[in-house]
Amino acid sequence: MSNIAVTFRQATPDDAAFIAAVMLEAVGTGLMEQGLTPNEQTVEICRQTGTLYSYRNAVIAMVDGKPAGGLISYDGNGYHDIKNHTFELIKSELSFNPFDMDDETRAGEYYIDCVAVLPQFRGKGLGRKIIEYAVGQARALGLPAVIACLPDNVPAYALYSGMGFETHGTMHVFGEDYLRMVLE
Repeated sequence: MSNIAVTFRQATPDDAAFIAAVMLEAVGTGLMEQGLTPNEQTVEICRQTGTLYSYRNAVIAMVDGKPAGGLISYDGNGYHDIKNHTFELIKSELSFNPFDMDDETRAGEYYIDCVAVLPQFRGKGLGRKIIEYAVGQARALGLPAVIACLPDNVPAYALYSGMGFETHGTMHVFGEDYLRMVLE
C-alpha cells in the first residue's frame, strides 16, 4: 500500500458535480472511466440539503490539492424519509423502482453510502483511506459503520472484511442483492 498523502475537506454546493460523479461511479455507471459528466438533474440533487447525496453528506479526498476521490456518508437517523424524498426527485432517471428497495441503513448506524476514486488515483490505497476516514466519523458519533458490498465484488469484500467489517445479512437495493457489512 502506498503512503499517498491525503487530506479531507467538507464538500460545498460548488462540489455538487463532483459529488454526483462519485455517487454515479459508486453505483457502477463507469462515469469516471468514460470521462463523462453527470446530468444537471443529478447535480442538482447533490446541491440540495435534504437529499441522501447532498454535499452536506460528502467529503472530498484531496491529493496534492486536487480532488482525487469522494465519500458520501451519514447517520442513518431519518434515512427512510430522506431516501423517499431523494428517489422521488430522480425516479424518472432510474431503470428500477426505488420504492421497492430495502432501507440501506437506520437510526443508530453510520452509513458509508458512496465511495469513489478517480481512475488516475486508483491502486494507491486511497479507497481504503476514504473508508478509514468514514469509520473514524462513525466512531466519533459512537455508531457502528455500515457498508453495502456486491457479493461478486471480491476486491471490495476483501478490503471491507480486512478492515474488520462483518457480513450481517443482505439487502436488496438498486435492483440487486448486496451484502450488508457492519463494523462495530
